[in-house]
Amino acid sequence: MSQTPLPHLQLELDKLKACIHCGICLPACPTYQATGSEAESPRGRLYLMKKLLEGQLEPEAVKPHLDQCLACHGCETVCPSAVQYGNILLSTREDLAQRDHSLSRRLKRFVFSRVLPNHRLLVWGGRFLRLYQRSGLQMLVRGLGLLKIAPALAHQESLLPEIPARRALTPGMGFGNSAGETVALLTGCVMDIFYNPVHWDTIEALAANGYWVVIPEQSCCGALAHHAGDTDITRERAKDLITKTLSIHPQWIVVNSAGCGSTMKDYGKLLAGDSSIAPQAAEFSEKLIDVMALLAKKPLAPFKNYGLHEKITYHAACHLYHVQKVKQEPMDLLAQVPGVELVPLTQMEACCGSAGIFNLEHPELSGEILQEKMAHLTTACQANGASTVVTGNPGCMLQLQKGIETQHLPMQVRHPISVLAEAYRSPQQSSTSPKGKR
Repeated sequence: MSQTPLPHLQLELDKLKACIHCGICLPACPTYQATGSEAESPRGRLYLMKKLLEGQLEPEAVKPHLDQCLACHGCETVCPSAVQYGNILLSTREDLAQRDHSLSRRLKRFVFSRVLPNHRLLVWGGRFLRLYQRSGLQMLVRGLGLLKIAPALAHQESLLPEIPARRALTPGMGFGNSAGETVALLTGCVMDIFYNPVHWDTIEALAANGYWVVIPEQSCCGALAHHAGDTDITRERAKDLITKTLSIHPQWIVVNSAGCGSTMKDYGKLLAGDSSIAPQAAEFSEKLIDVMALLAKKPLAPFKNYGLHEKITYHAACHLYHVQKVKQEPMDLLAQVPGVELVPLTQMEACCGSAGIFNLEHPELSGEILQEKMAHLTTACQANGASTVVTGNPGCMLQLQKGIETQHLPMQVRHPISVLAEAYRSPQQSSTSPKGKR
């Protein structure tokens, strides 16, 4: 029989009983739609987890099916019984992770605890990748098919965005109206390397709306470790980030990465049992807000650029729409931008198959899920003229860009805040963001 689960998992049994197995979640589950397997559905996984917690199934029989869950939380949005599927899944993953002593898990823990928090290492890695792309080496490697001998590496390389020239944001920098509400901008780890210009666009849009944007000392938030069940790493990352961010006494803590935001919103729960930091964790989570949700709290400042003339469609990132419940705000804000026409995207809230590192660990299943999203994007582009798809999560941006390139669609992928920032620049302004001051 299976090992005794962690003590806190006994509390999940009552939550599991809330599932009435009605099947309403099935159409909302990307993996069930892709595979047709009951074991890859929310109610199927809940059944497996129940049997695991009751000691009737071995971890080896359950783990593969839980690993193939994207944790998109789409099932929670449609569930009539309000089953807390995401919490149960993450608790069970934590239990399974502590039993897993494989080399692959040790490697992931090394990345989560040593690589992602090492921002200097990430910056140098970004410089290398940018050189790889701009020197012509990437074109040569792809042209000669050198990566065909390592399919996993070839897939990972194909997901790389064009690495931008990075403009550093250092602790203590401040932007905008110093008399306005103080906003701590969290720049993250991978987001700052792959999509650094989005941070400058965030600053520009917030400053235009009267906020005082400050860059606190920070590093990785632990979101990827959290999704993998390595919550001990997430808790350590959280304590560090909470202490450093709250030291500047912000009214708001802003993030522009939906996946990171969903984890940081959970800091209060993750650290509720740690009396040394629980009050600060609760304060941090209360102040944490997605940039689009913050800007939607009051009327936008007047725009300057009336020459955009762009048809845009919106993909709702799962961890923004289903977890943080930021649903209508991004579209409401985009609809106010002069020259922007919003084009509907069928099933905009359906997962694209990115899900943290899911597209790296399960490329085939991720690709199948992406195909459904691309069918709807193709319609938005070819039938309705959309030239841009916007989404508020870096993983989704990477995934959608891969799909667009594969299908040769004449579209670009942008963060919604970048559209707003462009509208705040006069046509005579350069595309560079404002310089910060200390």
